[in-house]
Amino acid sequence: MNLREPSAPAFGSLIDRLQLRLNASATAATREWWTKYLRGAASFRGVKMEDIRTAVHTWFMEEQLGEYLSVAQQKDLALMLLEEDHTEDKLAGVLFLQEILLPEGALDWRSELPRFARLFDEGYIRDWSICDWFCVKVLGPLVEQQGESCARAIAAQWRDAESVWQRRASVVAFANLARKGDQNLPGFSEMVLDTCSHLLGSQERFVQTGVGWVLRELSRSDQGRVMWFVEANLDRFSREALKNATKYSPPEVAERLLQAHLPSGNRSRWR
Repeated sequence: MNLREPSAPAFGSLIDRLQLRLNASATAATREWWTKYLRGAASFRGVKMEDIRTAVHTWFMEEQLGEYLSVAQQKDLALMLLEEDHTEDKLAGVLFLQEILLPEGALDWRSELPRFARLFDEGYIRDWSICDWFCVKVLGPLVEQQGESCARAIAAQWRDAESVWQRRASVVAFANLARKGDQNLPGFSEMVLDTCSHLLGSQERFVQTGVGWVLRELSRSDQGRVMWFVEANLDRFSREALKNATKYSPPEVAERLLQAHLPSGNRSRWR
């Protein structure tokens, strides 16, 4: 190891110094708003996203991390941030991956996806907020950069995961891409619909709403196919997911599907 590279304990010191920067921008009002919005499901310092972004980039430059850390160490450090308790620290790790490492071509889906999966397996990604930020800021851009094999690995391998959040990620990873449909890659829409069909076997609320979200976006480019899929699987949707999936359909179509949908059991409480 280069003598100027930090030892393992020094990684903790680097994180400590970033956390000091985050705390300097924290407010009680922001913390209380996010805590209430997430209903206590996540821990917050009270820092806005733009302040997190500023803190990460300033920290990276002033600590000269690009000079003194290898790419492998930078990736380790980003994932260590995602293992911290506060959401802002996790978002710092997300931004590190998305805005510093990904543009440099430092991520390879073959090696990174198993490491990302561990974050779900070990409970570091455990609420919808950080799950969705990770999906739209890391997984989606990774698919855009690295193509079909990456997309199909996420869709096929993650949809059966034990973690509800990893199963949600198997479709939400494509939420920002879905509006372009098959312009993304050959068979994109079919891949997404197949994953949605698989996930509709679950009555977990956040799995269902993940399906509704990606179908809503896919309907921008392939509305006829999405409406056919929704109608064919109508009794498998929660009411909440159905409303989301049909948001951009003609009002008369959405109303007909909602009238035909008869929620029962657990579905009724999601109306």
